[in-house]
Amino acid sequence: MPKFAPPPIVAPETWRALFAAASAFAAAKPWETLYDSDVAGLLDPITGEKRVGCVLGNAGQVFAAVFYRRAAGLRWILNVLNEPPDAPEFADAEGIDCLKLEFVPKRELTPPDLEAIASAGFKAVGRGSVWPQFRSAEPGWHPWYIDQAEAQQFLADVPRLTAFCAMRRAQPDLFSGRAPAEIPFLPASLPDRPLRAEDLDWQPLIAPPTSDFAPFTAAEEQLAQLRALHPLPTSTFEYECALLPGGSFLENGRPCYGRLSLLVDHRRGLVLGLDVSSGASPRGEAAGRGLVKTLVGNGFMPGNLMIRDQKLEPVLAPLCAALGLRLKVSARLRGVEEAVRSLDHFMQAHP
Repeated sequence: MPKFAPPPIVAPETWRALFAAASAFAAAKPWETLYDSDVAGLLDPITGEKRVGCVLGNAGQVFAAVFYRRAAGLRWILNVLNEPPDAPEFADAEGIDCLKLEFVPKRELTPPDLEAIASAGFKAVGRGSVWPQFRSAEPGWHPWYIDQAEAQQFLADVPRLTAFCAMRRAQPDLFSGRAPAEIPFLPASLPDRPLRAEDLDWQPLIAPPTSDFAPFTAAEEQLAQLRALHPLPTSTFEYECALLPGGSFLENGRPCYGRLSLLVDHRRGLVLGLDVSSGASPRGEAAGRGLVKTLVGNGFMPGNLMIRDQKLEPVLAPLCAALGLRLKVSARLRGVEEAVRSLDHFMQAHP
């Protein structure tokens, strides 16, 4: 049976400081007045890296502080702020990159969580969702335990977010008239007094570009295999390449989401090819590899290929052009949707 890797080592004195910072944050009860759209910009005091912090819990369900980091994390939260109706949920793993301090019931703590709590001599106040749990989330991976560097980031960011929440509570109109992606950045070091509005540096942020959707280039050997397939010029296949959370597995001892490449006959709804790869690999690269593998495994070359994610069009267009395959983007892929539902039901019935 596969074994989980041990969690990274964090110094005991760091754990004590982390739980102290978490206690101060929880005591302020920021979720009573802040929404998840009330974000704060944070500059790393050493590297100058930009991060965005927010508070969850106004809906009374998940109580947490979340810190979005690096290009993927900033892109994810800025997309949410700019397009909330179509934005992914906070649990979406496709592109999320963040650190999360969540307050959970004690029954949800794992043995490593309990060991960290014991090493720090921490005791929660109250009942219910009052136990701090620190996690690191990266694109394609399940949330994992933090390392020493991430712990230091928490120590830099949690007190500043706590100070911002106190100021936000006193100034309910702070975001009035501001654009969704105009972010109030806090000083790298907090002043020796309560934070004030004049301490903030409002900056419009633009989602960083992504390199995950570069055109896929097939090897000559792969092209030769594809061109040798039996042609079906009047047929249409549907193709999807997306995360399948229920198909997770361990990679180097760490839980990783599975990425499903699925090829379906458009007219008959028959599954023609299926492949699961690591969700941590770049999506465009995985989509190209998956299409090659499912087409070769199926043995037939259609005349038309339908996809529903417009981002994958420039990824697959060069390959399709080389094969004389007409590529079309469609909002609905009924065959793929039915196949995914069936696969999901099967996995739930056979955990």
